[in-house]
Amino acid sequence: MAKRILPLALAIALLAPTTLPAPALAVQGEEPDGTVPENPRDFSGVWMNDNSLDERLKREGLRRLDPNAPPPPPPPPPPLTEEYHVVRQQMLAQRARWEEGVEPCSWPGTVRLMGYPYPFEILHTPGRITIIFETESQVRRIFLDRSEHLPFDELDPSYNGDSIGYWEGDTLVVSTVGFNTLTELGGQVPHSEEMRLTERFRFIDGDTMVMDMTITDPLALTAPIERRFVYSKRPEWRIREYTCLENNRDAPGADGQRAGGVVAAPSE
Repeated sequence: MAKRILPLALAIALLAPTTLPAPALAVQGEEPDGTVPENPRDFSGVWMNDNSLDERLKREGLRRLDPNAPPPPPPPPPPLTEEYHVVRQQMLAQRARWEEGVEPCSWPGTVRLMGYPYPFEILHTPGRITIIFETESQVRRIFLDRSEHLPFDELDPSYNGDSIGYWEGDTLVVSTVGFNTLTELGGQVPHSEEMRLTERFRFIDGDTMVMDMTITDPLALTAPIERRFVYSKRPEWRIREYTCLENNRDAPGADGQRAGGVVAAPSE
């Protein structure tokens, strides 16, 4: 069990959606330090999300629960269609019925996974980039040897979709489709199976990577959602095994009923 684990409900609360256009880089992470990567197309290594609440507070000399730590600003309302605005209200009502500490474990899906406060490791192999996440030990595969997504009849909707990538100079552009609707975009913002995700990864210095994400969905969204993430390389770190279910003491029993209790491990 990794010691970096946060309570699940708290981790989810830290990942409220950012639906504003990507903010200035200096707001999100450290300024570029002037170094350059040895190979600007090699993202191999362990990376950490610099946008997480803990990382932001650390840069300001603060810690979570510090009385001097300002609360995060409320996110702007998501650009949902009328139909999906109703869906969101239903999701919010469902969440309100969950008691604190008994939220069920579930996979977050790519959109939220890329912003989780846990590290991930990138592996380069011929024709493919693989991302291994500490979160739920999940894996993303980005195919560089395919120029098109799988045919519709082969595209089984999934949590992380079907990803293909290509290079624009030294920027890796990743297109992902084929999502199921068991996930949300953060803050109980729903999406349809028509959602398309575009990510653009690039170095800004030798040990810092930026990813600009654009989310489009013709059924659920009236406008694209754009987010920016800054990741720093952590060569001294290793990916540990973590599953929410290991400490899910509120899992349903044989009768399908929950006994109540804490779902996620307490923070350490």
